[in-house]
Amino acid sequence: MDSYQSISRVQLLLQHKRPQEAEQEARRQLRDDPDNSYLQCMLALALMELARLPEAQTTAQQAIHLDPENSFAFYVLSATLQRQHELPAALKAIEEALALDPEDADYQHVLGQLRFQQGQLHAALRAAEAGLQVDPTHVDCLGLRARCLARLGRHDEASADLDEALRHSPSDAGTHADMGWVALERGRAKEAAGHFREALHLNPTSDYAREGLVSALKARFWLYNGFYRFMVWTQTLSPGTRQGLFIGLFLLSRVVPGLLPLYLVLVYMSWFAEPLFNSLLRFNRYGRFALSEADTRYSNQFLALLLSALALLGAGRYGHLSPLTTAGIVGLGLLFPLVGTQRQWLPKRRQQSKWFGWGLVAAGVLAIGFDALALPAEGPLFMTFLGGTLVYVWVMGLRS
Repeated sequence: MDSYQSISRVQLLLQHKRPQEAEQEARRQLRDDPDNSYLQCMLALALMELARLPEAQTTAQQAIHLDPENSFAFYVLSATLQRQHELPAALKAIEEALALDPEDADYQHVLGQLRFQQGQLHAALRAAEAGLQVDPTHVDCLGLRARCLARLGRHDEASADLDEALRHSPSDAGTHADMGWVALERGRAKEAAGHFREALHLNPTSDYAREGLVSALKARFWLYNGFYRFMVWTQTLSPGTRQGLFIGLFLLSRVVPGLLPLYLVLVYMSWFAEPLFNSLLRFNRYGRFALSEADTRYSNQFLALLLSALALLGAGRYGHLSPLTTAGIVGLGLLFPLVGTQRQWLPKRRQQSKWFGWGLVAAGVLAIGFDALALPAEGPLFMTFLGGTLVYVWVMGLRS
């Protein structure tokens, strides 16, 4: 079997959603041709579909080592890094791919996706349009351009792009998911849910569509819908402007006390909207199946800590037991590092958040113990816990 046939066989297995067999076939072929960069790329794609992302990244890097002029290897490396939420590294890899082959619409689409995820809408739009200059019928670039145009308020143009994408590929799950996201960002939750269900019908393994369906179901709650549309609007701002907006709202709430409740709702929603409404979705007949295993696990942890803290706080207030009241407040405060650690994707930041959280746990436990023993250091320790929580909220909030 020649090299082209070897790669085609692995590619065919991947197209038919058989990544385990694709991995076995790629490894079998590599025993005879270990220096084949393209076979290494196919193996990396199979590993990526099997969610073995660090191994897939190493394999893609091996493909680049074997052939530094292989633009597809840089494309695969970018995909593995993007799945691990290493956006700057993924961006560098796809730029390397485009430097080697600027006339590839798939590469332009990935570049646009990364720019979109970073909130750089105009750069994402330019990448989508560059891909469409290469291939005017590229449905992924049409869908990306539609999402950029919709977020920039150009809804008619976005609808035209999506109609064009459907005309070229009516059974493309990604296009139906794009239609769902555009409808969701316009506040049409019911319509969005229909598009996401159709996308999942066409591709049941699509995380892009599943996450969209979860968001659409949550958007049926008016509070979440309003918050989601506000957060979508903030994504049209630059990172510096976005941070300045939240700092400005905080300072304004100090000058105009009547705005403080609104500001506090915004703060709590920015931290707890996802786990709170994910928990509510577990009572929805569609929602509990749409949530991923990770979403369900995080919901369990969030609910356990929240309900325990409220129970302790209520018992302390009702029974006039200061240690229980302190324990309840500590539990509520620890919700911040719990949620903050869960939503950190970069390993370094996740570790930093985890250690910060354990420091708060230590301060909180000591404050509870000193309160129970009526020791005088209880007050300073409790204030240390509250101050540390406030620092955590500001530091991690501005970095997310």
